[in-house]
This record gives sequence, C-alpha cells and structure tokens, in this order.
Amino acid sequence: MKDRFLLFIQHIGDHTDQEDHSKQDCRPSDKSMKINAGNIQNVGWEISLDAVPLLTNHFKWKTEVNFSTNRNKIISLHEALKEFLYGPTSFSSSYAMKLVKGGSIGDIYGKAFVRDDVGNIVYGTEGDNTGMPLVEGDGNTVKVGNANPKLMLGWNHMLSYKNFSFYFLVDCRFGGDILSQTQADMDMYGVSEVTARARDKGYVMLEGNRIDNVKGFYKNVVGGRAGVTEYYMYDATNIRLRELSVGYQLPAAWMEKTKVLKRAQLSFSGRNLFFFYKKAPFDPDLVLSTGNDNQGIEVYGMPTTRSWGFSLKCEF
Repeated sequence: MKDRFLLFIQHIGDHTDQEDHSKQDCRPSDKSMKINAGNIQNVGWEISLDAVPLLTNHFKWKTEVNFSTNRNKIISLHEALKEFLYGPTSFSSSYAMKLVKGGSIGDIYGKAFVRDDVGNIVYGTEGDNTGMPLVEGDGNTVKVGNANPKLMLGWNHMLSYKNFSFYFLVDCRFGGDILSQTQADMDMYGVSEVTARARDKGYVMLEGNRIDNVKGFYKNVVGGRAGVTEYYMYDATNIRLRELSVGYQLPAAWMEKTKVLKRAQLSFSGRNLFFFYKKAPFDPDLVLSTGNDNQGIEVYGMPTTRSWGFSLKCEF
C-alpha cells in the first residue's frame, strides 16, 4: 500500500486591505489619491486526496478528489465610504456589485419584490398596480444574491488496462447565484419561450399567485434592465462531465516492425460533454467576465460549446 494514498489539507485565513483611488481628502491639484478602503477577512479550506484503490499486473485505477471552499466578509470600510461600488456604472443595468460592511465580495444588488413579515410577496391593490407585485430597490439597493460558490469539487479517474486507458473528470459547483440579463431583456420584448407559454395560458404564476396581465407583468414589472433583478437570479449549482478521453497504445511489436517509431498512441477526447444536474436554464459558466466586478452576470453571452477531438501521438 506504499504510495497508494496521499492526502493534502490546507487552511486559508487572512485579512486583506483593499486599495481605492478616491477623491476624498485630495489636494486641489490631485485627481485622486490611494487610501486603505477597507478590511476583508477570508477563510477557506482546500482538501485533496490522491489514491490508487486498485492495482494489479495489468490493471490500474487512479483517482483524485479535490475539494475547496472559501468565505469572505467585509469587516470594515473607510470612514468616508458607506459602500464601495466596483461593478459597471457606465451603462443601464439591473444590477450593481457593491462592497458593504458586513457583506461579502461577490454580493449582487438590484431590485426585489416587496415582501411581508413572513416572506410573501405583496401585491398592489390600487390603480394600474392592482394585482401586480410591488417592487423595491430603485438604484439597485437590495441584495439579491452572491456570485461565489459555497464549495467546489473535482473528481477525476484514470483507468488503464494493458494498452487501453480511460479518463474522465466530474466537475461540481455547489451554491452561488447568477443573473441572466439576457432572459430579462427577452421577456420584456415578449420573444422568449417563457412569455410565449404565458400568453398561450393567459396568465403567469408567481409563487402560487396568478397574474392575468401577462404583458404588463413582463414589460412593466420584471423584464428589461429596469426590471426586478431578483426574478432573474438562478442557483448556479451544477454537476457536469467536464472531460473524457479514451486511449490505445499500439503494441510494441508493431513499433519494432516500423524501425522508426518507439511508441504511438491513439486518443479520442471530449470536453464539456453534458450535465448530470443543473438548476439554471443555461450554463452557469457563461458569465460576462471572470473579473471580480462581473462574476455571476450573464449578458448576451455566446453559448458554451461541447468539443470532441482525436489525436495520434508518436515518439521516434
């Protein structure tokens, strides 16, 4: 059993001072100055296990599991900053990425439904709002989610038997939220599958409540970049087959006959093949940016692709 199992555990814990280019307390000749904008606490774990559960003269099964999780909390901000907006500010948007004391990096703010003390949506009773859900958060002031996953898990397997090899990787993400601005815009214009079904039925169901004004609901309440951010937030949890490959190493006797090749291997591979489980109606990897300011945001992104490949590797 020597060298058949390897366990790695790492604990991550630190405080980070965030730097900001601010106009606070600048000299008249300066456009901005650097200040310590806040203190952020990070706590996380990474655990990795490598194992060879089965090993014989002709067969080997090698597997690796990697688990990681991280939490962050904004302990404090500069006294001149009630909040720090680090997301997009130059175009119309139904969301904002903000740092707020007590919150976390990755928090997404926007508009949300007004709710009563037990969490039920409150509906209008007068004028044009009759039967429509009430909305709060003008200026993107209500926290509607966080882009960061609660934990990540990767599990790969390599099986080899004589000249054959088989490899696959299962990728798992649990938790985190993602906003679909694409769905919001399509719903506002009435060109999505969801709005088509609603028109055919003649009503929309919202948390058990029937809304008969389908057009008004999508066009004037939830849809578009001025709509209800909360309505288009999805759970980013997903489990997928990230990679798969099958290989065959040509027999050594064949290589000797060529008098040129020492080794040759044929391989067939695929990537991003399918989901075992997915809660969002699109691939949660499809985000506007991998930068801190636009994680968890989907805006007219190109669909993610499934790829297949074939290779021949030769050693002379």
